Amino acid sequence: MSRQIEFTGSPADCALLLERLQKQEGIARILLQRGAGQQPEGDVVVIEAANQASEEILNMLSDLGLLHAGAVSITEPNATIRAQAAATINEEGNDAIWEEIGTMMRQDTNPSFNFIALMALAGAVAAFGIASDTIHVVVGAMLIAPGFEPLLRIVFGIAGDRHSTRAGLRSTALGYAALAIAAAAATPVALAATGTSAEDLAQAYWANYWSSIKADGLATSVLAGVAGGIIVSSRLKVLATGVMVALALIPSMALVGMGLATGNTEMMLNAAGRWAVEAACVIFAGGAVIMAKRRRHRR
Repeated sequence: MSRQIEFTGSPADCALLLERLQKQEGIARILLQRGAGQQPEGDVVVIEAANQASEEILNMLSDLGLLHAGAVSITEPNATIRAQAAATINEEGNDAIWEEIGTMMRQDTNPSFNFIALMALAGAVAAFGIASDTIHVVVGAMLIAPGFEPLLRIVFGIAGDRHSTRAGLRSTALGYAALAIAAAAATPVALAATGTSAEDLAQAYWANYWSSIKADGLATSVLAGVAGGIIVSSRLKVLATGVMVALALIPSMALVGMGLATGNTEMMLNAAGRWAVEAACVIFAGGAVIMAKRRRHRR
């Protein structure tokens, strides 16, 4: 998707940027508005460019030190048409600009009421699904929970924004704690509603599957982590639900709460181990994709 990049800065900085932009391919339009900037004061340069060129323009702003000297905003036009730039525009991909990934992660993972509530509701739904040994209910819980991006945000921060690492750790801790607590609170009701005893729960197939570590599950989680890294770096958020279904992050943490509620320490510890392995797969496999794209697209 093409981008519109707007830079507001001093007349000298804008002149320097315009000089460098003359050699950049894939630009459909450049607009200079003299004195239009009020905060910060200065000129405004508006650039419309193809996806690939937009990343180069951000690199250019970084190289010139303008990312900290002025203000930059990035938007997406519905369509960009210019015959002279048609070749580049027609070949553009769907890679997200690094700053766009950061914005998406902030919106989706900061521990707001909505984020915490969705994680807690996912835990309660998972508890009912596990208690009844009904997989489609647990899959529903996986689709509800925004539990993938907080883990990936930890690596995003390591790649270039230390605040994101702290924010990712905080969101992960608060979100999954809310999930486990909600699962623990829902467990007595779920067991009573399904007529399942604590002993039956400990022997249930899916409860044992999501509280054990096996080679096939590990391989699946690594592949899902890679897929998740690609999805996030392409801003294809609608596909992230598929990654959550392939991972066992939600049911394993729900089993931590259910083990606590039923006094089954072995189940609780085994499920915590499974969750830790799943989280490591996301951080290392998905993080490797994020780091590779960072290295490729941003000098």
